[in-house]
Amino acid sequence: MTTTLTNTRTPAGTARFALALARTSLAAAMAQRGAFLMQAGLMALNNAIFFTFWIVLLHRVQTIRGYGLREMTVLYGIVATGVGLAMICAGGVRQLARVIHDGELDQVLAQPKPTLLYVLGRKSGAAGVGDLVSGLAMIALSGAVHLTTAPMAALAAIAGAVVMVSSGVIFSSAAFWLGPVDAAARQLFELVITFSVYPEPLFGGVLRVLLFTLVPAGFVGYVPARVVQAPTVGGAAGLVLVAGAYAGAAAWVFGRGLRKYCGGSRFEVVG
Repeated sequence: MTTTLTNTRTPAGTARFALALARTSLAAAMAQRGAFLMQAGLMALNNAIFFTFWIVLLHRVQTIRGYGLREMTVLYGIVATGVGLAMICAGGVRQLARVIHDGELDQVLAQPKPTLLYVLGRKSGAAGVGDLVSGLAMIALSGAVHLTTAPMAALAAIAGAVVMVSSGVIFSSAAFWLGPVDAAARQLFELVITFSVYPEPLFGGVLRVLLFTLVPAGFVGYVPARVVQAPTVGGAAGLVLVAGAYAGAAAWVFGRGLRKYCGGSRFEVVG
């Protein structure tokens, strides 16, 4: 694999390696073009069908605690775009807990690249392309993003994707200490996505605290959507800091778990 030739001793080198890995993984997923297009198309169709519910509902009630059709379109578009980016660039997050528990990390520990980055990026989900396309379409149709604010929308979607993947890494890293937690980790990861596409004012109390901490749907959907609709330098900077904090926490938790990793019985060599 040509990506292993990239120097990752610097942030720029790590970024180049991540992009090359994502490109290679996506190319592998596209090898079976028919299946790839079907999965991507079905995901885009699924998003359209789900959003139809909000169109019908908001046509009847106009707004839900301040959220109208425009606000919901931005919210869903940002989340779908973030999910698409996450699945294209870090699709391995969905299987991370199983990979840890089954000892599959043995295959990549000998690689001269960051273990976590390699495990996350070596798989790319075809459905992520459907999410990305439908998300971008919704953002465009919302009317909230113009040429001058498009970079802010891109930043918001990327930050949301980083928080999403980071939370998945934290959930999955529990496998280092607790064993087979694959089902629970996947459910928690899906909860982050599920809660992020509902209007923020619906949640309060303890649940609201959870949605901005342990299950960070607020930083996947609500805050990025606010940054898109009312862009400010302070809001964007705060979102980037939060995304960086979650990414740092995920790397730290995974690193701590890796120290306890005992390995499995696999002896394959990954090129």
